[in-house]
Amino acid sequence: MKNIIVLFTIFLLINECRAQEYFESEEEFKKQYELNIKKTRLDGVYIPADLEEAFDELQNLSTPEDIQKFKNGPEDIVARKLHFGLGRWMAVNWKFYSGSRLSHLLKGKGLLSPDHMSQFMIIAFHRKLNNIPLEEDELILLLKEKRMDELSDQISRTKLLKEETRPIPKDGNN
Repeated sequence: MKNIIVLFTIFLLINECRAQEYFESEEEFKKQYELNIKKTRLDGVYIPADLEEAFDELQNLSTPEDIQKFKNGPEDIVARKLHFGLGRWMAVNWKFYSGSRLSHLLKGKGLLSPDHMSQFMIIAFHRKLNNIPLEEDELILLLKEKRMDELSDQISRTKLLKEETRPIPKDGNN
């Protein structure tokens, strides 16, 4: 009996420690998304309403030394190296996957992928710290083109395993 209780407890803990939310249906996801985009806090984490609030939050959560290193690094290298650190933190904590008011704002700008939202935020924050104009439309277009290039590359490297053609019966029944 004791072993069953221990196993049940472990199962419950594992079930509660998922990194991302799991939804049973598309409708359930949409319902939760609509709730999330109106909340200022999700899972106890403050969700910025706009870019300026996000930049302020990043500065408040970072040490002055880290901000200085971030600011002094070249934009492309900072964006690449911090993608799986700071970028992942933003995607998980600011709910870029399941929806938040910040992710909703970024989707409205045309950024549909959590990876691109993270990249956008890292580059935008870097430009803000260095007093470089954001050039938002150009940056979003660049990220979209990059995504299309990645997809084209994946498709070109994909090996077709088998191709079949079937005649369509004259009666229209398959």
